[in-house]
Amino acid sequence: MFTNLLYGLLLCFLYPIAWMPKCVLFVLSDMMYFFFRYVLGYRKSIVYTNLARSFPGKSYSEINRIAKQYYRFFADLFFENIKTLGVPAKKAHTCITFENAGIITGYTQRGQSTVWVLGHFGNWEYLNFAGLHFNLKIAYKPQHGAVDKLMKRIRTHYCKSIIIPMQHISRYMLTHRDEPVSYVFIADQSPAPTSKAWTTFLHQDSLFFEGAEKMATRLELPVFYVDMQRVARGKYKVTFIKICDNPKSLPEFEITRRFAALLEQSITRAPQYWLWSHKRWKHKMEKLKQ
Repeated sequence: MFTNLLYGLLLCFLYPIAWMPKCVLFVLSDMMYFFFRYVLGYRKSIVYTNLARSFPGKSYSEINRIAKQYYRFFADLFFENIKTLGVPAKKAHTCITFENAGIITGYTQRGQSTVWVLGHFGNWEYLNFAGLHFNLKIAYKPQHGAVDKLMKRIRTHYCKSIIIPMQHISRYMLTHRDEPVSYVFIADQSPAPTSKAWTTFLHQDSLFFEGAEKMATRLELPVFYVDMQRVARGKYKVTFIKICDNPKSLPEFEITRRFAALLEQSITRAPQYWLWSHKRWKHKMEKLKQ
């Protein structure tokens, strides 16, 4: 009862914001930036620690500059995602474009599914717009209460069946193996400590999810990296980069290593657009091996 009430109140508050012009939203975003960075100090120690360890060659002034840019982007991200509730499908191209979508449709026309992997880089939520062009299924980690209902509303605004809980994605892929589907995994979060997929990422020993690679290998599906670039505030473009055609031909965790390398290239190119406030490096190799 309380969850539904809170969810209703959130929608009543957010929909008027979603219908505002982008120019107004970005004024609000500039105000939110000041609040996040200077008033709340949102996860400041995590942001600065992650940046310093990821870029050991950068000076404090450079780290501080990236952190400032990150908080500006983080505020934009907040309003960009609210805005999706007010963007009609015919205007989706104003938010995101797909530079080489033909590489994916080629597989689809041959009746073959594909696996897409990406990180929390750029506006990953905007990938939901791809559901207007592809038979898309996005693996997601459920939240709690009204927040979970709100995120589902945002993510299914255009395509009702686009998201599948992480714990059900393997079964879905096995039972729909004859249907050409594009499966999306946001694969840079800190995984469960039972994962074995270690690699060097941003100068640190990093543990990654195994799920995308395991399912791609089991079903022999081609894997693509979703390279997202920010063109302007509220506008992105995606380029698909093929990681492999035949996962079974590669050593274990090679797909994960290639994904991590591509994501690191994206971050190095524009570091302010990665989710630095996330506790990415929870697990230490030496502790897990004890």
